[in-house]
This record gives sequence, structure tokens and C-alpha cells, in this order.
Amino acid sequence: MSENKNPPIQWVRPPEGVPEYYANMVNILWSLDDVRFKIGQLVDVPENTTPGPNFRPVALASAAVTLSWRNAKLLRDDLIKLVQAYEKENGEIVTKIKLAPSTEENI
Repeated sequence: MSENKNPPIQWVRPPEGVPEYYANMVNILWSLDDVRFKIGQLVDVPENTTPGPNFRPVALASAAVTLSWRNAKLLRDDLIKLVQAYEKENGEIVTKIKLAPSTEENI
């Protein structure tokens, strides 16, 4: 197996800094050339303030990132390794969870 002789890529910060975003929602779109990840955060709206049978989530979009398919695949590989390492230390991340129903007394 040959070793990669390429030097690591140096990352630099622009003078205005790098924006940071938190997201708990993602929407993925794609074309023949690339993949677009639109990220956002759940927000409450007047018609939709508490969880329950009529709750409809609303996400406020905050940013979008577009990657080539090649970079999307490299990101996938890195995320697989990262999640595996995290779960090795902390146990399995549960993705099939249910939100407890809300009652007016809990708010």
C-alpha cells in the first residue's frame, strides 16, 4: 500500500471570521453534479407552540452548503468513522425516539 505523500491542507480564517451555525434539521437536495445541504433549527410559531397530536414542525433555514458528489462521499466516510468512534466511547446513538406529549401543566 502506498503512502499519501501530499502535505495536509492548511486552513486559514478570513479576517471577518468563520460563521458558525447550529442545526437540528437538514434538508438535502441534489443534482447530477452536486449535493446541497440546507440546515436549520426548529422554531416555534404562534399556531404551533407545544408538542402534541397537531404539532407540525417548522424549521428556520440558516445556511446551505453545496458539495461535489466526491466531497459528499468523503464527508460520508469521515462521518461514519466519527460516529463509530463516538458510539464506541458512549454507546449507541438512538435515532428512533418519541417526543413526550405536552400538557399545559408541563409548560
